[in-house]
Amino acid sequence: MPHLVLEYTANLLPDFEPMQALHRMNTVLLASGEFVPAHIKSRALRIDDYLVGDDEPGGYIHARLHLLAGRAPAVKAAVTEGLVAALRSCVNGPAGLPVQITAEALDMDRAAYSKSIVHAENHA
Repeated sequence: MPHLVLEYTANLLPDFEPMQALHRMNTVLLASGEFVPAHIKSRALRIDDYLVGDDEPGGYIHARLHLLAGRAPAVKAAVTEGLVAALRSCVNGPAGLPVQITAEALDMDRAAYSKSIVHAENHA
């Protein structure tokens, strides 16, 4: 834990680099002191079909941070603010395109979350 899901609109490419954004967001999570590096699972999803407002020009980047329940609201606020700042540093264009950057922290019920780590065997 946590799971970090980054969604971004396709019109931000090629200027927006999703892997760069993931690295910067993971840095924010690690700097918070709340997470163990090996427990952070991050991925980026390009959104090809989207609409902003009434078909207004623009794009968006949204980060969803799924956390096991129990962290203080102030911790979640600090982390989401850090994620937005990290994402803002990754937006380079296209020129004139307004980009909305948002982040949210979502609590997951500890009783309803399961995890297993499997180490692949070497079949050589």
